[in-house]
Amino acid sequence: MMTTNPEIVVTTCGRELNLSNTELVIERSNSLFSYNIHKLESGEYIIAEKFYANPFNNRYILLNDEQIELLKNL
Repeated sequence: MMTTNPEIVVTTCGRELNLSNTELVIERSNSLFSYNIHKLESGEYIIAEKFYANPFNNRYILLNDEQIELLKNL
């Protein structure tokens, strides 16, 4: 599933990335926030945490393949 999202985000490590045309790998949400994992064309992953009540707390965390594999084993 490809998302069309023209949103430019800045990750916690300071990289500026465009989330348009990413592959949505995991999508979770509740009434307070959403937690999504997007796969970039580069093969890297972004965890996007969006808080509905306070968008200033949104976080975008860049992960590589090794980190994703570690998460699978938790």
